[in-house]
Amino acid sequence: MSLIFPQELTAQNLVNGEVYYAWNVKGTVIYADTNAGAKVLDSLAFGTKVQVKDATYPKINRNFKVESDQDQIDYSLKGHWVKIVVGDIEGFVFDGELSKRVPLKLTEDKRPEREDDYLERTLGEGARTEKEEPLGTEPIIYYRWIKDIKFADGSYIQWETQEGCDEGEFHISGASFNQTYFMFTAFHYMRAGVRYVNTGSIVKLTKVKGSRLEFTYSEESNGNHITTKEDGKVVFGGYLCN
Repeated sequence: MSLIFPQELTAQNLVNGEVYYAWNVKGTVIYADTNAGAKVLDSLAFGTKVQVKDATYPKINRNFKVESDQDQIDYSLKGHWVKIVVGDIEGFVFDGELSKRVPLKLTEDKRPEREDDYLERTLGEGARTEKEEPLGTEPIIYYRWIKDIKFADGSYIQWETQEGCDEGEFHISGASFNQTYFMFTAFHYMRAGVRYVNTGSIVKLTKVKGSRLEFTYSEESNGNHITTKEDGKVVFGGYLCN
């Protein structure tokens, strides 16, 4: 059974003639026509600039299958075809893979920069709040460390560390659900410091709970999610226990 959000969470306004970046770390496929069975014209490397030629033609939804590590999960992102031009190639791609956001930096071994480094590099220094709160009483006192960074465009980072576990969420202002998915997978592509990820791998879907997608690495103590909050903001986050 294919799971698709009933509401239009992925709506975005791509503008004809504007330049966007490809955000699929595994390559944004350009098709000759508006179906995934059409001839493949090219696959764009992460960060490639493209120009949108027609963001309204044709008005046909495309379901982009999300990678899963369980056969019983068949989930698709709901989006639209968009006609683009890059170099001498003209064809169709999934709109969710394109973003106005400057791509994050990938090192030579394809490890991405951290979310907070990326946002501060592209948005400037945010308003930062960091504090340490004691938990418990003598003789054993644990501490909770909280980091909160708010950026001028509405993006934010919220992070908490407690008893060896990190948990937090990130919001990138203006990003649709589809764009957030591709940004999320880019940030977690070959994540530096996480020993469970194989070279060139990407976190995979393990569970769907309403408008919340849950991803994981290979152990239960490492998890990630994308969700739409009650106020409509799309966020991605996760937890990691040592």
